[in-house]
Amino acid sequence: MVWRNLKKETIIQNPYVIVNKNEVELPDGSIILDFYTVTIPDAAAVVAITTDNKILLKSEYRFSQNCDLIEVPAGGFEPSEAKMIEEGKNPEEVALIVAKRELKEETGYESSNWTYLGPTVESSSKLTGTMHLFLATDCRKTSSQHLDANEDIEVFEVELDEAVNMVMDGRIRCNSSAHAILMAERIVR
Repeated sequence: MVWRNLKKETIIQNPYVIVNKNEVELPDGSIILDFYTVTIPDAAAVVAITTDNKILLKSEYRFSQNCDLIEVPAGGFEPSEAKMIEEGKNPEEVALIVAKRELKEETGYESSNWTYLGPTVESSSKLTGTMHLFLATDCRKTSSQHLDANEDIEVFEVELDEAVNMVMDGRIRCNSSAHAILMAERIVR
């Protein structure tokens, strides 16, 4: 059941996104002339549990959705980190570097107790790239936030049970955040 790529044309390519128009042949021999894929850098997301057993969440405006969304701390691989994988470094090890950086930048918290929860796919039909999920426990505040120029992030804490409720009732609707919270809840309990 593999689709065969007959032709690929790159429509957009920059450090943040690659959009390809593909001509693909399906297993039954039919052809799709314009199957688009979007590639974004791999990323890492962190379910961060504080020393008093609260989960760190963030609220951040997302232009694509035109609203604030509640998520776990997360961020994309920098070009130098993606290059590390190209040079043969284990993707999980690189993802941990990203996860630690993003946790500290977005929340000011750090942890020395990390568990890799695994990779997840954000949008399986068109979007390529992997979101690596982590659980960080015994997180402690060590600094203030160090946000990018385009970030305005409010960090807050809730009980893990409440975070699960937020997933289940739709207050947390970002796939990777929901996925990571539900996985972490099984481990922590």
